[in-house]
Amino acid sequence: MYLHPNKNPTAPFVSPVLDVNNFQSWYRFMTTTLSAKNKLQFIDGIATEPDKKDPLYQTWKHCNDMAVSWISHSVSPSIRQSILWMDIAEAIQNDLKSRYFQGDHMCISYLQLEASSTRQGELTVIDFFTNLRIIWDEIDNFRPDPTCSCLTKCFIGMIGLINQRKSEDRVMQFLRGLNEQYTNVKSHVLLLDHIPPISKIFSYVAQQKRQIMGNNPQSEINIKIIASNMQITCNYYGKSGHNESICFKKNCFPPNYEGKNSRNFVKRTCTHCGKNGHTIDVCYKKHGLPPRHKFFNNKANSVNGTNGKHEEKQEHDVGD
Repeated sequence: MYLHPNKNPTAPFVSPVLDVNNFQSWYRFMTTTLSAKNKLQFIDGIATEPDKKDPLYQTWKHCNDMAVSWISHSVSPSIRQSILWMDIAEAIQNDLKSRYFQGDHMCISYLQLEASSTRQGELTVIDFFTNLRIIWDEIDNFRPDPTCSCLTKCFIGMIGLINQRKSEDRVMQFLRGLNEQYTNVKSHVLLLDHIPPISKIFSYVAQQKRQIMGNNPQSEINIKIIASNMQITCNYYGKSGHNESICFKKNCFPPNYEGKNSRNFVKRTCTHCGKNGHTIDVCYKKHGLPPRHKFFNNKANSVNGTNGKHEEKQEHDVGD
């Protein structure tokens, strides 16, 4: 029932706020924060509303209104409108749970699918392992480890076997999602009679990564650069590895290009002289021969044309 004077009812309470897809994680953050502020009893039904004539009613109402404000400022604006006229924190929490809680089995099924399909890709080993640990922790929240209160030790041994198999499953999920460069670690671990804990496996993989990076520090960077370049596709030619602005198929070939395969490029037609193999931008007949051309002649190299010998050489150089 105690509430410190500096408590702000409009301050952000948890982040991210509740939306239609994150009720489970939001509910955990909300209950943990309310418990830390000693106000969890106002949503779990312990601190019930007293009679209005009770001396503690005003104190209870003050704390309840604070909890209502905290919950209202921890949901999205659209959801906030639906609980605007509700006055009891417990009623608001039950209403939100009935609307957005999808059930433990549905959540467990989705999380198991996500864990089995997660791959390292361009992530580092640490980031990949962290993503898996988040999923595993959520599964543990819905399906905690079994406990035993009996005096016999047989069931305790069974619990240890269950936990061991769960640990082995997670090791295999982690190894299966790693990139091909860690194939040696995968083979070594899976051939063991007793698979070590997941923390030990992560240490093995991290050591293998340091060894790879020590032998070739640029290997991982080069792989990422190549993968990034392969994602670029030319809109004109349809090939990967370059874009339209530097495509030889579209732009014919650059000035002064003398490659042997220049005739294999797409033919272009000049709108000035009507010849194939070049455009008006590089037409010798319109702009004259360049100064370094071996047939360049200051008297004959006019802006509007060249002699027949120059034209013949131009057609031979550019190609028809």
